Amino acid sequence: MSEGPLFGSQFAPVHDRFRYRLWAADLVDLAIAALLGWGASRALDWEQSPARVLVCLFGAWLVLSLVGGVRGWTLGRRLFDVQLVNAEGQPAGLPRSFFRAFVSLPDLVMTPMLPSRPLDRLLRVHGERRSAEGSSRWAGVGLQLPWVAAAAAAVWFIATPTRHEALTYLDQKLTGWKCCHGYRQHVGTWMCRHSLDRLAREARGQEPAAVALVPECPEVAGRLQP
Repeated sequence: MSEGPLFGSQFAPVHDRFRYRLWAADLVDLAIAALLGWGASRALDWEQSPARVLVCLFGAWLVLSLVGGVRGWTLGRRLFDVQLVNAEGQPAGLPRSFFRAFVSLPDLVMTPMLPSRPLDRLLRVHGERRSAEGSSRWAGVGLQLPWVAAAAAAVWFIATPTRHEALTYLDQKLTGWKCCHGYRQHVGTWMCRHSLDRLAREARGQEPAAVALVPECPEVAGRLQP
């Protein structure tokens, strides 16, 4: 029995020539999108429900895919020296990149098991190396540094307690109570310092829950005294 047109290996060798480079690049970009999405959900101070986090994760992946479709490059593709192009060898463009944001996730799972990326084939996009034209693998990486900066900012928001986490920690946890009352072994910890800072900021902004908690937290009450 012959293979169908979607999975057959007899079609367009351009689709399987650099598929592993493109696959690895997509994994890097997916990891960056995961960081950005998770960081964004925490920066927005949303309650960390799985649904909201997933919405942010996919939103970040969609934005990254669309931006990468304009010229065919992302940070991951620069690192692995592979550009996403259409059948004419031009950057994939916004429409194809939009649909690829949805189909590339199952394609990532199927790629190691198939001779080509079937869903990329349907969209008529593939990976192409450009170093043969004289450009270095690292050429253009500097243009992707904003993504690195955004990922670093996302890591900061992931590590820093949200408003809900800070108030819950100081109000309901024994270690938070000790933090509020200046216990030396707790005051210097990351969670304690940033929770106290967050409580102070929220209290200055007249957030009701924070204002109510300040009298029970001498460390912050002392900061807010005129």
